[in-house]
Amino acid sequence: MKKIFFFLVFPTMLYARPVAYTELLKYVQMAPDQGSTGTCLYVASTGAMELLANKKNNIEDPLPGGKFDLAESFLIHAPPITSTGKSWFEKPVLRFNNGFGIHISSWPFDPWDDGVANQEVWTEQMMDEMTKVALFPIETKKILEKGNRYSTEVLSVKDLAEIREMMWKYKSPVVVNYNDNNFWHVVLLVGYDSRLNGDCYQITKEECNETMGSFYVRDSFGPTIEIRDYDWFRVKGNAAFMVIEKGQQPAN
Repeated sequence: MKKIFFFLVFPTMLYARPVAYTELLKYVQMAPDQGSTGTCLYVASTGAMELLANKKNNIEDPLPGGKFDLAESFLIHAPPITSTGKSWFEKPVLRFNNGFGIHISSWPFDPWDDGVANQEVWTEQMMDEMTKVALFPIETKKILEKGNRYSTEVLSVKDLAEIREMMWKYKSPVVVNYNDNNFWHVVLLVGYDSRLNGDCYQITKEECNETMGSFYVRDSFGPTIEIRDYDWFRVKGNAAFMVIEKGQQPAN
């Protein structure tokens, strides 16, 4: 009599998350400096779309003014998309589902004017006269949202693991909100490395496990990628969602 063996495949076996994921870094379109204009949600959302477009078209180390360098101000004025069940900070990026963005050359983002916030970034422009960039449909996947946009100490180590798991499964960026010194602030997570010691960014030594690992962060204050420890977001963060190409399935 032949013996028949059955093997159980668990979800964790299907997605053996690596200790680090940095593939997205080479597709990051560097951010402008938002200055004091309060446009972080639009800068991060635009950055997510730019990254996905660069990745889809295999554009590595994209230069300023490149094919998918999009105008951040576009999302402020773009026609809204009906998005039932989406949270307040998921909705702006979905405006790209109108099918296009505006190239930065037609609508430069200049937040400073002699050290004073340039309010012109909030001024509506004649989009029909600008250079449009055709884009593919996207969707969002909420990972977590706890408390309100100012909440702290609401996340867990498990929440951080879920963010890393989603980033690895979908090979896509994650938009997050956190309490930045009593102001809510939105940035883009573009990778992680659990081998990198944290620097206790914006939190105390008592709150920080310096050997826990770090996220790669694209902020909205100029062309840099920062490394911030996981505990920064565990203590300060309260919401996260992923931006992916519409219909995209997790990688096997």
